Amino acid sequence: MRRTDRTGGGIGVLAADLADPFYAAMISAIEEVSTARSFTTLVAGSGEDPARERALLTSFVERRLDGLVVVSADHEHEHLRPYLDIGTRIVFADRPPRRLPVDCVLAGHADGAAQAVRHLLGQGHTAIAYVGHSPAVHTAAERLRGFRAELGAAGLEPHAVRTDATDSAAAFRVTAELLAAGTAPTAIFADNPRLVGGVARAIATSRAPRTALVAFDDSELAEVLGVTVVAQDVRELGGEAARLLFARLDGERSRPRQLVLPTTLIPRGSGEGLGVALR
Repeated sequence: MRRTDRTGGGIGVLAADLADPFYAAMISAIEEVSTARSFTTLVAGSGEDPARERALLTSFVERRLDGLVVVSADHEHEHLRPYLDIGTRIVFADRPPRRLPVDCVLAGHADGAAQAVRHLLGQGHTAIAYVGHSPAVHTAAERLRGFRAELGAAGLEPHAVRTDATDSAAAFRVTAELLAAGTAPTAIFADNPRLVGGVARAIATSRAPRTALVAFDDSELAEVLGVTVVAQDVRELGGEAARLLFARLDGERSRPRQLVLPTTLIPRGSGEGLGVALR
């Protein structure tokens, strides 16, 4: 039997990577909302493994938690319907559900990438390359979609698209290859903060150290290096996900909602003019 007083209980948060500062900030915001309601928050990481994700969600439900906030690495979510049927409330965050009638909170990934491209175009760049990770991940796919669409609207094609930058070391290698080519890009869009260090290092040590750089998502490293970013408010994302979940626990029965939070361009020098040397 599930709780009916809603003055205390437990929720579970499943993130993709607990070592990622992005998810740490998201979880912290969720926990603030949960603690204010005298709820306990249990946290687990899937490591981007769908099988592990399913096992962890089953474990959460077996613990009779009242609700779940899920950042899913899975591509199918029909298996979660029985959990809804027994009263478990579920909200998706950062990545949308597939054919599952639940609330979700997302950032405007495509629009953010488009903002980055518009900014670079406004600075006179037309040879803009994309350095990112696999578009098998929803957020990466959306950023690549926004990147391509904004260039297309300007009548341009990407100078290059690399989606094999899985970490900072790979980002360094990929960027170094692009900048060593006969016709190098004059600007690069990096699709996530984990790549910033590698991309910036490759630019700084190349024969084109004034290559412009804009990255998606802010980080302490991006701030220290003076990297222009398109930032999302990760604490707002986590807070909104928690508020949606508690609204459902309080009896809200409206149709599932999808909230898309805006992104903000923060110019710091690396994406302005014709490119500036990184600090």
